[in-house]
Amino acid sequence: MIRRISARYEIVRLFARLGFAVVAAGVLAALWALAHGGPFRHSLEAGFYAVGALCLLLGAAGGSPSRRDASSAGWMARWAYPDTFAVNRDNPPDRTLGPAVVFGVVGIVMIAVAIAIT
Repeated sequence: MIRRISARYEIVRLFARLGFAVVAAGVLAALWALAHGGPFRHSLEAGFYAVGALCLLLGAAGGSPSRRDASSAGWMARWAYPDTFAVNRDNPPDRTLGPAVVFGVVGIVMIAVAIAIT
């Protein structure tokens, strides 16, 4: 049985994840600014840049290799080790957005806020 997920549910879920992640990253940047010392505005800007850069790096790293299906493996690996990279067609991979999308968007938002603070 294939479970269908509505587009509306996925959009609401995406915005909820993005909202939570932006708030959490903002709190982390504010804590950085409080612990860093010096002028608060400058420290807050540096915190937003640091958290944004970290989120962009995590987004660029992508998801865990264990979450990928075997169709993304190279043809040579599938040819050399056919039993290891067998694809279960009865259980297709998840079609929801991965965490890399959330990290990428949050990183862009954090850097945009840092630029706006300047």
